[in-house]
Order: sequence, then C-alpha cells, then structure tokens
Amino acid sequence: MKIRITTPCRIHLSLIDENGYTGRVDGGIGLMLDRPNVVFEATNHAEEFKIEAHKYYRESIEVINEKASRVFKTFNISNKNFHFFLKRYYPSHVGLGSKTQLSLAIATAIIKLKEINKISIKELTKLMERGGTSGIGWKGFEGGGFIVDAGHDFGIGKEKETFLPSSASSSADPALTIFRYTIPEHWRFVLVIPNVKKGAYGDEEVSIFQTHAPIPKIEVNEVSHQILMKIIPGILKQDLTCFGEGLKRIQTIGFKKVEIELQHEIVKKVLAFFQTYGVKAYGMSSFGPSVIGITESDEEANILLKETQKLISGFGGYIYICKPNNFGAKIEYLDED
Repeated sequence: MKIRITTPCRIHLSLIDENGYTGRVDGGIGLMLDRPNVVFEATNHAEEFKIEAHKYYRESIEVINEKASRVFKTFNISNKNFHFFLKRYYPSHVGLGSKTQLSLAIATAIIKLKEINKISIKELTKLMERGGTSGIGWKGFEGGGFIVDAGHDFGIGKEKETFLPSSASSSADPALTIFRYTIPEHWRFVLVIPNVKKGAYGDEEVSIFQTHAPIPKIEVNEVSHQILMKIIPGILKQDLTCFGEGLKRIQTIGFKKVEIELQHEIVKKVLAFFQTYGVKAYGMSSFGPSVIGITESDEEANILLKETQKLISGFGGYIYICKPNNFGAKIEYLDED
C-alpha cells in the first residue's frame, strides 16, 4: 500500500500570554491555509529502507529519519520495508510551521500503513516533540480552520516552569486547544514570504523568549480582549472588518510587537503598506518573516498580490494567493507504481 499526505499551512497570528500570572502561558490564535504544502508519500512494501526527497528538500532527509525512527522505536516496528518520499515541502523557520506538518505527516503515514488505530493526532504530536508552545499546528493538521489554544499550565511542577518555545519545551504536552471554527470560504490570503533572514529559531529563539518574557499583564489582557470581542466574533459573523480590527491591534502589543520589532525592514514595510492600502486584516505569522493580507475575493487578492510584488521586487521571495483549509491534512491511498 502507498499513502500520500498533503498538509495544510499554519499561520500563527499571536501568542496570548507570556506572563503566566493566570497560571497558564503561551496560548495563541491561528488559521490553516491550503498552500504551501508538505506532500509526503510512503509505502511499506519496498525492498529496503529508503528516504528520498526532491532535490530542493534534501536537507530534510535527516529530519525524516529522526522522526520516523522515533515512531518505529515506540511501536516496535521494523523499518526495512519502508520507502519515504518528500515530494513537496516549504521553507522552515519562516513562521509557517513546516516542521510540525512534516513531522505529523511522517508519523501519520507510518501508523496508517501499519493500521495502528488507537493513537490520536495529539498523542503523535507529543511523540514528535511538537506543540510545546502552540497547539495550532497539530489541531490544524487534524481538522483545519481557525483555532484558539489556551497554552500550558504554568508554575513549579506544572507543564511549563519557564517561558520557552516548542524547540526547548519537549517535555510539555501539546498546547490545549479550546476553539475551532470554519474560516469563511470566500476569504483569500495573500501570503508574502520575503527573501530575507529567517525567523528566530534554536538558541536565538530561546534567548528572545528569555529576554522579552514575561509580557506586561495589561498587554496580555488587551490581547485576550481583542480575541474574545473582535477576532472570534469576526469569524463567527464572517465579518472581515471586525476580525481585522482585532488582528491589526494585536500586531502592535504583547509578544507579537516584540516579534515584529526584530524583523527586517522589508517585513515592516509590507505591514505598513497593507495598512495604507486599506487591507481590512493583516498580520505576521509567528516569528516571521511571513506576512498575510486578507481580502474577500479573488479579484481583490490578485490586485493586492501585484502591488505587493512591486514592493518586494528588490528583495525577492514568494507570494501566494491562498484559500482556507477547513479540513486538515488530506490522506490518500494510492496504487503502488
């Protein structure tokens, strides 16, 4: 049997609480888009164990081997008949959660091929050591949509005792998701990935968390207020103006303000351009440099894309027009070649 898994793309719009005064930390809001994707294929009827990747993604072979080995060991599976092929990937460390999507695609492919049914996506996320800050990636892989997560229990002896990102929080359970709703299907997302320094990760990301957290309580409260009274109602009513009022506000406060301040000037220019152009909703994803502007039609999105291309022409990069993903990862069973 051969399996193909096509993942959504995660946009992380804001952390909520890097303070911990409530007894919880992290939390966040995000949504899932139809592109760019991870496309991962696997079979367990090969003559020998093999990992392949398109020439542009070969640096991911080590990640595939490490994550697959973790699943093999946990479930006492022999790897000798597995053949993996990473058919499509998208850049890591640009704020789009590609490593979480790839990790879950690998784990899901193996357990599906071995017909191991009594394990959840959340449990696989824990096994893959993802979700230590945000639950949006794993929940979005499972079912797509717009997602709010409530982070982790915080304090001595709790899930998290310090302010650290997922990469340094492997012992924490995947963040608790508390709300998931369908993204309006007519919304279009102009996703801009400027060709500049990647977002913070590894030791740099840890250092930023340690330097800038905790966030002042008043800003944590304001982020929570905007999510509850603007962003969630905007989704429920399919009101992009309402949604955007909240989203634009939380780009200027809390941990998101810190993340944006650390960005290359072109990222700040794209955000400023979206504001002056009158885009109803926009924001930066995670640690950047990826930015989205949200419109209500294909026509508006195409015009915005062309104008944004002019702005970043001296830097290069990728621009996509994306649709909502409201179903999560697509799993297909294929005839073997």
